[in-house]
Amino acid sequence: MSDRASADAANHLLRVAREHPECAGGKVLADLRIRLDMKVEMPLHLKADGVSTTGVRTIEPVTFVLPPGYPWRSPSVTLRPDFPRSFPHLQPGSATTLPRPCLVDGSQDEFFLQWGLVEYGIFHLIEQVAIWLRKAAIDALIDSAQGWEPMLRRDLADVIALDADSARLAVTKSGGFATWDARYYRRGERDARVTVAASAFITSEGKAVPLRHKSDDDQFTASRDKTDVTIGRTVVGIVWPDKLPSGKPHVSDRYWPEDIASLGDLRDRALQFGCERGFEQLLSNIERSFAGLVLRAPIPIGILLCVRRPVHLINSASPIELLPYVVEIRPEPRRGSLFAQGDKEPVAPAMHYQLLTAALLRTLSAAPARPAIAMLGCGSVGSKLALHAARGGQEVVAVSDQGSLRPHNMARHALGGRHIATDKAEALAEELRDLKQQPAVYNGDIAAALRFPASRRDILPAASEAVVNATASLSVREALVGSTQERDRPRLFEAALFGKGRVAYLLVDGKGHNPNHSDLMAELYATIDDSETAALLFDPDEGLAQIQIGQGCGSLTMAVDDAQLSMMTAALSKEIGRALDHPVKEGAIVIGVSEENSPATRWSKQAVPSFETVLIDGSDGWQLRISQRVAKRIRQDAKLYGNVETGGIMIGLSSARLKTVTVVDLLDAPPDSTRSASLFLLGTQGLQAQINDRHEVSGRTLFDVGTWHSHLAEQGPSPTDWRTAADLAAGRAPPSVLLIATPTRFHALIAKKGESR
Repeated sequence: MSDRASADAANHLLRVAREHPECAGGKVLADLRIRLDMKVEMPLHLKADGVSTTGVRTIEPVTFVLPPGYPWRSPSVTLRPDFPRSFPHLQPGSATTLPRPCLVDGSQDEFFLQWGLVEYGIFHLIEQVAIWLRKAAIDALIDSAQGWEPMLRRDLADVIALDADSARLAVTKSGGFATWDARYYRRGERDARVTVAASAFITSEGKAVPLRHKSDDDQFTASRDKTDVTIGRTVVGIVWPDKLPSGKPHVSDRYWPEDIASLGDLRDRALQFGCERGFEQLLSNIERSFAGLVLRAPIPIGILLCVRRPVHLINSASPIELLPYVVEIRPEPRRGSLFAQGDKEPVAPAMHYQLLTAALLRTLSAAPARPAIAMLGCGSVGSKLALHAARGGQEVVAVSDQGSLRPHNMARHALGGRHIATDKAEALAEELRDLKQQPAVYNGDIAAALRFPASRRDILPAASEAVVNATASLSVREALVGSTQERDRPRLFEAALFGKGRVAYLLVDGKGHNPNHSDLMAELYATIDDSETAALLFDPDEGLAQIQIGQGCGSLTMAVDDAQLSMMTAALSKEIGRALDHPVKEGAIVIGVSEENSPATRWSKQAVPSFETVLIDGSDGWQLRISQRVAKRIRQDAKLYGNVETGGIMIGLSSARLKTVTVVDLLDAPPDSTRSASLFLLGTQGLQAQINDRHEVSGRTLFDVGTWHSHLAEQGPSPTDWRTAADLAAGRAPPSVLLIATPTRFHALIAKKGESR
């Protein structure tokens, strides 16, 4: 901005300011500064004195400074040098800097720019100044009913990251100090000082360490990472106030300005807060631990004053306010003290960052505490689901996958290229460790391992309360179903994408794992009634395709971009969270279908009650599992033909590995069927065409698995039924089940070819 343009901008701000009813006048000063004389509204009895009891005048000079880049940036605002500093909502700064009021929540630049017209931005910023001064005059910058307003520490260069609750738990009524192990990252040349040209980021996990003098002690270290960066170990000193002579806790009910700039300032402030004994003990112990030791580098030390306030802090149940500072020690030879300048040694007020914890992640995600999960499959879907869970503060206790990361996986995997050629499970675990997780890792054949109790525990540790199968593998699904007992605690989920990533499904098993995932998949095949979804699910052209990933090799995968996969996977993650937050007895099938040329996605959720189970006589331990929907229809048909036996064809799936036949649909008896009070004979007219049509409509997933018929009386299989079962075995591919529906229960039987009773 040229000098002429700067002058015009300053005069323009003054002209706009004079339109505000609480601006009494002003003047353009040098260096792009504009002084505004603000009228401060206050009660009449205070106006008579010309100054409020808090020290605010009826006319307050306020300086606006135009920054480089104005009007793309907001003017900064300062108050007179002798303006009282014992207010909340004042930015931190030393006593030699002008007081700066905090006028808005968040970024002042964003507030200024949101109004579009510069004039509106100026006017509303002046309005914020007027409101701030008005509240300061009557000591109403905070609502005490909300709690104590913590001291502002925004935009400071130094940071101390630790768990606030752990620090507060260290505070006792008696007073004292504790030292915690910490790591630091210091930016600045060796001779640079904090508050001027050096800054530090100190992180502590809250591990208490003694300050002792040992020649081989590595509590304090320094190694040069870059020209102006040093990293190493240090400590954070937690200091809290002594009790009063009366025995009551020391409570600090006064706001002090955050104007600490030196060790002497910090010593005085510790005295004001009742922390002087613990503070002096901390400094003397640090000095003692370095007796005779030399380290030719400055080491930043964190100091945290824990101040007890009269009420709880805003957004906290605790009355303990944490005030963090950074000071540097210089263990040089022939030193008089670690603090080279004594009380003049620079001290930097620091921001407090909450340590990375599950509680922090839950807070930022607005997520409740959720059960720990085990992730089966660490591919593009599984890796994203695991990281969504971890970033929501949910513990991922185990990850399993047999594969390794290859270059083509980077198209949509949640992990980066540095993990290529490593095991998928170990690579994901490493990423989770950065989020403070410690998952167990299994990188073998999941389906094989699930079948044996010892290796199953490696995949599903005892801490697992939920299991997500993201392998898209039939063998893993069946191994998981087959190895899960009714009493097993974890809730089981299966998540997958198909149809070039346009369709996602989630299976949620029911209470006691009934319905299980095999039941739910069969139910999905049987009940899908949306033609587009069915085409995406069943059409080979829309499903899995052979994608070339290298010379002479291929991989069974889908061609889909990361954005599409991420969008669908994120929604599945939300559904898993909802199911865990609000558990129900029924199972569920969740399906999402995204539009082809639009970000719109339609989702449906189908509750699936538990399946009825019937042991199959003559089958060597096989079980018939019947959808409630089908069971209800059988009973209704039997009631409809109340005076004669009736029946039909059962449609479903069978699994030799699980020894189950699952029934999810029925075909009506052909018109040439015979019904009488003692016998039902299934006709054949059009029957094979019906079966073939149902098979094709289901994407060739569902089959004829047997027949059913009713008995009018409460009697089980008759010799005739066994002969019928033998005839079924002769005419159909095994297994072919005969189901008998009596008025109160089901019977199931199967006969081997040529067998009868």
